[in-house]
Amino acid sequence: MNALPAGLNRLITFLLGAVFIVVGAGAIAWELKVQQVRDQLDKIDLSWFDRTPDQSWWLYVLIGVAVVGILVGLLLLGMNSRPRKTSTVVLPGSDESGTLSVNPSKIAAAVADDLERHRLITATRSRAIDDRKRKMLEITVEADSTREFADIAEVVGKAEQQVAAALPGSEIRPRFQIHLSTPKKSARVD
Repeated sequence: MNALPAGLNRLITFLLGAVFIVVGAGAIAWELKVQQVRDQLDKIDLSWFDRTPDQSWWLYVLIGVAVVGILVGLLLLGMNSRPRKTSTVVLPGSDESGTLSVNPSKIAAAVADDLERHRLITATRSRAIDDRKRKMLEITVEADSTREFADIAEVVGKAEQQVAAALPGSEIRPRFQIHLSTPKKSARVD
C-alpha cells in the first residue's frame, strides 16, 4: 500500500478508535456510578433530541451527513482498491544524451516466463507493484511439494541474481514467493 492510502487509513482508524474509546469509557463510568461523569451527562438537555427532528434544517443535515459519508467511503474504496502498478522506471546510465527506461511489468513477466520453463517449476505469476514507495517485481513460483525446497530456492536465487545484474543500481527490487502444492492424487479405479 502506498503512503497516502496507508496514512489516511491509519488516521480514520485512529479517529474512530478514539471516539469508541471515549464513548465506551463514558458508558463504563456511568455504570460504575462515577459522580463526575453523571454530573456532566445530567447537564445534557434531553428534550433537544425530541425537538431536533421537527426543525426545518434537520433534513438538510441528514442529507449532508449521508453525502459526506458516501463520498468519504468512495474515496477510501478508490484509494484502497486501485492497482498498485508501477510506472516506467528510469535506469542508471541515463544522461542528457538519452534516457534509459524500462517497464517493470515486462521484466517481471520475462523473469516469470523464464522460471516457468524450468523443470522444477509448475507455474508462475508476476506483477510489478509500488509498495510503500518501493518499486518491486513480485513473482510467485509454484512447485510440487515433492521437490526439494533447496533446489527450488537455488533456481529462484539465480533468477534474483539475473534481475540484479540486469538492473544495476536500479530502485527495482524483486520479491519472490514460493508456493509448494501437494501433488494431485489420481482417481482410483476399482
